[in-house]
Amino acid sequence: AVKGPYQNYLTPEQHIPDEGLPYPWETCMTMANSWSYVPNDNYKSSDALIKSLVDVVSKGGNFLLNIGPSPDGTLDSIAYARLDDIGKWMSVNGEAIYSTRRYDVYGEGNDVRYTRSKDGKTIYVFFTKKILEPIVLEHLPYSKNYTISLLGSKVKVEAKDQDGKLQLRLPQNAEGQYVWVVKLTTSD
Repeated sequence: AVKGPYQNYLTPEQHIPDEGLPYPWETCMTMANSWSYVPNDNYKSSDALIKSLVDVVSKGGNFLLNIGPSPDGTLDSIAYARLDDIGKWMSVNGEAIYSTRRYDVYGEGNDVRYTRSKDGKTIYVFFTKKILEPIVLEHLPYSKNYTISLLGSKVKVEAKDQDGKLQLRLPQNAEGQYVWVVKLTTSD
């Protein structure tokens, strides 16, 4: 990357900054261990790749995922399976990723991340594990004006006021896998 007035992006490789960076950035990460084709390479799981995508976007970055093609231009069958899983997850949850911005904070603890819509009227709460007990979101004020939904599901998400903070509870029968996304839209 070129530093100074002609800088475009800084690109941390193979890791995600702890709290994001104060300038445009993208994490460059391999789907397997190597940047180039290596027969029988060890691929990251779909779960790990989708969680990395969510972590990067919640911190205000872009995610560049490298896949090394074989000499004949094909990908390992595992890479195709990972891309299929990512594509299926994105078809349900893509609105929480595409054209979003970093929220006031990127998340809470290890299992909750946030993004917000460009107009600021929608906040997306990502649960990187299926937390079924109520969770108080310390950085998200309660509002009775939220319309709340779980992306990809018609099942109701329980929401309560907990001392002015929003308490959410994912439903026992929440559909989906890897990362669950609760959409909060306000009419304020």
